[in-house]
Amino acid sequence: MFSVIAAIVVFPILALLPISDRFQPASSDPLQETPQGEYVSERPVENEISRLLIVAAEQSSAEKYAAAASSYRQVLALIENSETADPLIEGEALWGLGRAYAYLEAYDDALPVLEEALGLYNLLTEEQMAASAVAQTAIETGTEPAYADIRIELYRFLGGIHHEIANYAAALEYDQKGLVLAEVLNRKWEQANFQHNIGLIATEIGQYEQAERALNQSIALSEQVDSIEQIKLVEQIDLTASARVALGSVAEKRNDYRGAIAHYQTAITLYDTIKSTDLTSSSVDLQDVIGRQARALNNLGMVYLKQDNQTSAQTALERGMAMLAVQNNEAEPQSWVMERAILTNSLGELYQAKGDRDRAWQSYLQAFQLAKQTQDKIGEIEALLNFGRLMEAQAQPNLAIFFYKQAIAQIETIRENLQPLSQSVQQRYTQTVEDFYRNLADLLLQQNREDEALQVLELLKLQEVRSYLHSNPEQGREETFNTPAEAALLEAFYALPIDTSLTDFLALAEAIAVSDEQNNGQSDNSAESLDANENSNNLLSSSQAIASLQAAMQAMPVETAVLYPLILEDRLEILLLTADGAVTRFTQDQVSQAALSNTVEDFQKSLKDKASDAKPAAQQLYRWLIQPLEETLATHQVKNIIYLPDGVLRYVPLAAFHDGEQWLVQKYQSHNITAATIDDLLTQNPAPLSVVAGAFTDSSQSYPVPVGSDTEYRGLSAARQEMNNLAEAIPDTVTLLDQDFTSDRMLASVGDRRIVHLATHAKFLPGQPEDSFILFGDGSTVDMRQLQEWALPNVDLVVLSACETARSVEGDGKEILGLGYQIQKTGAGAAIASLWAADDHATAALMSQFYLALSTGTSKAESLKQAQIELIESQNFSHPYYWSAFILIGNGR
Repeated sequence: MFSVIAAIVVFPILALLPISDRFQPASSDPLQETPQGEYVSERPVENEISRLLIVAAEQSSAEKYAAAASSYRQVLALIENSETADPLIEGEALWGLGRAYAYLEAYDDALPVLEEALGLYNLLTEEQMAASAVAQTAIETGTEPAYADIRIELYRFLGGIHHEIANYAAALEYDQKGLVLAEVLNRKWEQANFQHNIGLIATEIGQYEQAERALNQSIALSEQVDSIEQIKLVEQIDLTASARVALGSVAEKRNDYRGAIAHYQTAITLYDTIKSTDLTSSSVDLQDVIGRQARALNNLGMVYLKQDNQTSAQTALERGMAMLAVQNNEAEPQSWVMERAILTNSLGELYQAKGDRDRAWQSYLQAFQLAKQTQDKIGEIEALLNFGRLMEAQAQPNLAIFFYKQAIAQIETIRENLQPLSQSVQQRYTQTVEDFYRNLADLLLQQNREDEALQVLELLKLQEVRSYLHSNPEQGREETFNTPAEAALLEAFYALPIDTSLTDFLALAEAIAVSDEQNNGQSDNSAESLDANENSNNLLSSSQAIASLQAAMQAMPVETAVLYPLILEDRLEILLLTADGAVTRFTQDQVSQAALSNTVEDFQKSLKDKASDAKPAAQQLYRWLIQPLEETLATHQVKNIIYLPDGVLRYVPLAAFHDGEQWLVQKYQSHNITAATIDDLLTQNPAPLSVVAGAFTDSSQSYPVPVGSDTEYRGLSAARQEMNNLAEAIPDTVTLLDQDFTSDRMLASVGDRRIVHLATHAKFLPGQPEDSFILFGDGSTVDMRQLQEWALPNVDLVVLSACETARSVEGDGKEILGLGYQIQKTGAGAAIASLWAADDHATAALMSQFYLALSTGTSKAESLKQAQIELIESQNFSHPYYWSAFILIGNGR
């Protein structure tokens, strides 16, 4: 249920008003103040409804939300069977049921109920209100509720739930609609709350200017609230303090440490004011205030630490710890235990910065145990990450690997609650969660543990998808890729007494490593702690990812290998997995991340400009990524490459690399995948080819699509020829053009057809999933998040023949990864997408050749290769601008 503890997990660093506060009445709850159930009818059904509403309200007040939900459901069942149902009673029941579900964290149940309640209240007219017996009774008794207040609260709840599940676009939409309603009604306090919530969301999605505007507006509006609105001063101060902490977070993320310090100090002073005020008649809880102030002090201390002002950092952190001290054997609030864990972690970082690694170890160990005590998985993960950093500083790479492995194993179990960890990591360490996967893979490679590194790279791809989509691609599961020595150490670590010293732990780890070596017949007792050895664990055979890839390689009609590049700051690592299960590693020490990014950007620009020579950059990338593999590829007679590009490499096609004599596509098939564990690479659809094809062809028509700035998109004149060519190659084709080409009609026409072909504008851009879209012929759009709602279980291939991605390499290509994942979620086997909007006529020619090859039974990967070679050998379309934009993502069979 929503609680202070759960709320703090949502904002582990920001120390803002917790999200659960969004689910508390902003000032008062109209429905609780005015029990509608007091209306008494002469009809038995209406009387039973009235009685149940009173019972449900009492159960909600007593926080018995499951019982309340049951009572509200009974009310709605009675209303459904009543011929004289009052819409306001139905609205009350829906509102109460939705709130109960929200407090039970049953968000999937809460959302449709609350949306139905909001729709009902929005539709109620003055005439309907006048006809309502409930409304008339309330008016006569002088207890008429403010139904506008209920609508405001519904907007706030809906925004809060969507915020809780990281659906930021929907959360912003509801908060903004609530803000508009509050402005119409001139409700300053509600405006202040909505602006506050908008500021929180904008902070989380990196829209810092919008966040600052909204949070400053929240503060200004709060200060304008007068006593007539019956908002108590302490609530105003509390909201202002929360906004100040959020502003501090924004400043900190922008590396404006002076500004961050000023905001945090202001918030701390405001919390002191609240603590000195009589809170008897206030809805603000003193324990919550102390917890929030302690978090603000933690944030302040961490900013000082980033400035290397260790004295001020220690003062702030120790004051926070002292504030949470329990007096006279009082029971410690559960939320304070979590705050102490956070502060203790921060003190560990302070001690580590001072070079006092023994005290740092003790602090991290205490923080870890406190997190376990409160079942705070995120706190455990942060402590494990700190242990890993400490072991790196201790020059203990295998122990650093051990702790990073445990952190990632825990991350894999809480995927549905990963966003708060992302926020925490990014603020504490100026790194993303993905960076820790990358760092672990780096450490494993440095220790020549390639098999394990490949497993981590697979998890990295999934984490990047989660980060972009704010979603949970798979159910959380614990990754078990520990060596036997690591498994033994993990058991010992969880049993460590709180006073175990760093020296004692290092001795314990060494003893376990030595024992493991002896058990495996090792005579050399000097090996580093927890070193993975060939006999200790067959990681390759136990890896689901590698097993899936091996099966896929063996099922392909030609010899296949899997290529995993890993971009690190100081070098490029390349892993090649062949069908025999061998993992071969190549290291390009001279290729830094900056050098690679610059070359990729040059390549991208030259590919998009048919007047440019793309070969210099294409040859450089070939020398870096493919040339080291040539001997291995030749030995295994590889004809097809399954490619999992990393970072900026997602913005350029592998097919357009050049060996000095020919393009890569002239030597190899290739197809990208998102991740081995989620892409179905084995299924082959035996059904005859059939297509549903849609196109926006009317060049006299244009539609605005607001992405970043309003842009007009005009119909594609050559798309009609593309449709004609497709229908000629595959006679069983259903064509939808222009106004007939809508998402609903397309989905209704799919049936058991194998291919969905969309010749229309689409953009897949960095940022939020809602910033990416597919445009239909009637001007409607489907964004990246909505794409997974499509049901295409029988579809073998989705073709997006006129889409484009980012125009620069400033992003990291997660949107392309996300596209592959979302297509996979629809049930489709693969997608073809373009990285830029290529020439219409060249696209029509390429698609014609692709479908001709596909119609002969050729695989998708080989068909695309043949089509691209046809254009390379043509007179007009030989430049890679015309043919190389198209990449195949997913099943290449």
